[in-house]
Amino acid sequence: MGSSSKRPQAAALALLALIAAQSSGAEGLYLHVIPSRVERGVEMDAPVLHVRLRVRQPQRLGPLDGASARVEGDALEIALSGNATLPGVIEARHRAASFVVDWDEPALEPLRAALVKEHGASPSLEALREYTGRAIANKTMARGWDLASVVARNGAGDCTEHAVLLAALARAVGRPARVVVGVLLADPGDGVAAFGHAWAEIHDGAAWRRVDATPVADWGRVRYLPLFALEDEGPGYAMGLAAATQALWVREIEVLETR
Repeated sequence: MGSSSKRPQAAALALLALIAAQSSGAEGLYLHVIPSRVERGVEMDAPVLHVRLRVRQPQRLGPLDGASARVEGDALEIALSGNATLPGVIEARHRAASFVVDWDEPALEPLRAALVKEHGASPSLEALREYTGRAIANKTMARGWDLASVVARNGAGDCTEHAVLLAALARAVGRPARVVVGVLLADPGDGVAAFGHAWAEIHDGAAWRRVDATPVADWGRVRYLPLFALEDEGPGYAMGLAAATQALWVREIEVLETR
């Protein structure tokens, strides 16, 4: 894929994704604050955390590893054990270069080479997380959903750019990876809050592992609830992203008493 031929198309598709998301009510899609209610006495580090999410199409949520869910009207009742991940086996697309996770573009090579020089040919998940965080020096919400090659050139972005670049670097060193969108529950010390968020899941040879390269992973006690993975990484990714977001857009979340 040539960067010059992709750039106008990528810009148009990114704009389309934002327009489609906003028209579906998904304003401030990533790291937006979700209206939430938290019962007194809830401990974020409890073995099981019970949450109720009000979403547009709760039946669209698939199975989760580390959580059990059931539909109750327009709500999802979820028992969250630790941090859930999405199930699924490794597929060829989890290693391949794609339109969005374009790790084969020349812009990625300096980052890949520096990563290998610093951490070896098979960097750990923690090394990938820390290195990606440093590679995106400009933490900004001003970006939309940039391709990995664009993130590599700009060194700027929010959680979506961190997730895409992290997935690209993981694939570039032979690790299967995918981009995930979901909910982050965090207690930085002044109470539990909920946010829309994006991160990567990387397979370590035994299971999919959540890896978040953004600073929010260090906010304190956090729990992750994945809603969907970016399945279509091709030129039409914007429409698939908008459709999944519209179906599983979280209008409200309740963090219930652990039981």
